[in-house]
Amino acid sequence: MNGIRILVVLAILSGWCMADDKSALATEVYRIFNAKCADCHGSHLPKPKGKFGYVLDLARLGKNAKFITPGDVEDSKLYQMVEDNEMPGEDADVPPLTPDELKTVAAWIKAGSPGLPADAPLPAPTPVVKKSRPFFPRLLAWFGKFHSATTHFPVGLLMAAVLAEALAWLTKRESWLLVVRFLVIVAAASAPMVATLGWLNAKYENHNDPLTEWHRWLGITTAVWAIVCAVLVCVSECEEGSPERKRFRGALLLGALLVSVTGFLGGALSNGGLDHYRW
Repeated sequence: MNGIRILVVLAILSGWCMADDKSALATEVYRIFNAKCADCHGSHLPKPKGKFGYVLDLARLGKNAKFITPGDVEDSKLYQMVEDNEMPGEDADVPPLTPDELKTVAAWIKAGSPGLPADAPLPAPTPVVKKSRPFFPRLLAWFGKFHSATTHFPVGLLMAAVLAEALAWLTKRESWLLVVRFLVIVAAASAPMVATLGWLNAKYENHNDPLTEWHRWLGITTAVWAIVCAVLVCVSECEEGSPERKRFRGALLLGALLVSVTGFLGGALSNGGLDHYRW
């Protein structure tokens, strides 16, 4: 009986030690994520990057199979990203995780990715020396911030060109072609700049989710198609009823469709998802 009691006591003590170890690991990982990840993925952000804003909720994070496979470091995407220095991203103001911090995160995953105890006080963040980005990348990132402010210019011009083309078709007045030509040429001249700013914004703000990729490539396609429309409207007189005018009109309508789809995806990125028009 005494032997059994000793074994029971040892088992209880072992369980307490394991619980303490897991709690200590969770505390250290919380400190690391608070210092290195919360600036981009914290719950305080209205629009966290990648729509991932709960990096400090370790219990929730540990149950998300997209990021963590408890007990398996190699199959945990979050660990692979921090190990490969994909996170923190190039635009982050903090340095990558140190070797010791990587070991701590790996040990936390191997321990089953435990959360903080419910009654535990939140650990204070570890002080981190902010890194300074080189001048040229910082300049490109600053230019990218103007994408949202400039994107409405070519979009408005192309949509106004569709309206002017409709009026030309209804009134049969060739003078409308001059209006259409002006609108399309100016839109085609500005669209590549806007698309380039969008590319810079996605690169330096570390937007790498599938929705951003669709928006990015459709934006490039729209800019190229605007140039195609400008070429079509300039290479011939495009008289009403001519094959050239019909070809241009079809290209312009396709361009308007591209603008609409690209703008819809841009709105989804800015307003929290594809259902942002839901009533």
